[in-house]
Amino acid sequence: MVSAWQLVIRLFTLAPGRDGQQRVIEKDVLGRPAEALPTTAPPAPPAQRQTRGPEPQRILMEALAVKVLHGWLQNRHQTLFPLTLNLRSLDASGRELLVHMMATAAEADGGVDAKERERIERALAATGAGEAERRLLPQAMRQPRPLGQLLREAQEAHLGAHAYAASLLALDQRSRVNQAWLDYLAARLGLPAEVTNSLNRRYRT
Repeated sequence: MVSAWQLVIRLFTLAPGRDGQQRVIEKDVLGRPAEALPTTAPPAPPAQRQTRGPEPQRILMEALAVKVLHGWLQNRHQTLFPLTLNLRSLDASGRELLVHMMATAAEADGGVDAKERERIERALAATGAGEAERRLLPQAMRQPRPLGQLLREAQEAHLGAHAYAASLLALDQRSRVNQAWLDYLAARLGLPAEVTNSLNRRYRT
């Protein structure tokens, strides 16, 4: 018996046929190929003693599980990726990580000038940075941390999308070099195109 969990997952992972038809799911549920389905209703079976159905608790739990999964899928971007970059919502290590990401991103085109530093300072102010983050910025620019280490920490802290958004705010997005660096960053962080496109629109400067 295929559970509701498996059906919901297959609906979103298997390529549907015409008009959303799922032949694989039909086969699992009905126990035979979709082509073998009768075109007319079968005759009513003879009266027989009713068999005991699934337990009510199991039915309830499965129904609730389906509702939870459906709601999560509908709001997956809101739950997985930040709608706004708010440093105040992060702990101290997360804020420090994003300051270093901004400083490293600004180095992507070969160096940091006064204009780029001013851009990062504005981005920090706009995203709720405190005094500690503003003091950290000059040090992060003088001694940038290795990119590989930053990306690993971002993934371990589930801050990949945050790191990409912080980099967007720190960069001159018109530069082709910076655009190539952002593509590399998205690939290393494992961010899907729909996420990076959404962040690019949200934080376009």
